Amino acid sequence: MEIWNSRSLDNNQRFIAAIAAGFAAAVILGIAYGGLYSVLRVTSGILYVFIGWCIGQVIRRAGRGVHMRFGVVGAVMTLLAIIIGDSIAMFGFGVLVSPGMWGVSIVYWLRMFLSTNINSILGIVLRAFGVYMAYHYSVIF
Repeated sequence: MEIWNSRSLDNNQRFIAAIAAGFAAAVILGIAYGGLYSVLRVTSGILYVFIGWCIGQVIRRAGRGVHMRFGVVGAVMTLLAIIIGDSIAMFGFGVLVSPGMWGVSIVYWLRMFLSTNINSILGIVLRAFGVYMAYHYSVIF
């Protein structure tokens, strides 16, 4: 039956499509989150969960996969979106065009979360929940 359906993709092609769609969604959502935070200077932890859910839905629709690797792609892409968004929030949009600042921004990002106050702990929990949402919603059950 697959011979007559020329638009059908095999599992590896769907996985590549899921990676491409997830990467595009991660970059777009990361830039949108970072821009929103840098303009308003108000953040909400629910945005991380929303980013994870959105990336999970994009990967689910683009990849239509049932394997665990689609969930891993969703989690990695959500982590990428969070890093992009937080880097833009801390350093502005200049961090996108200056590759020399990427390493510095990641070091400052890690330092921010390794502090021992309640805000950093809650920030880690909400970001981790966003990554879990992407992992969970990227796979068709």
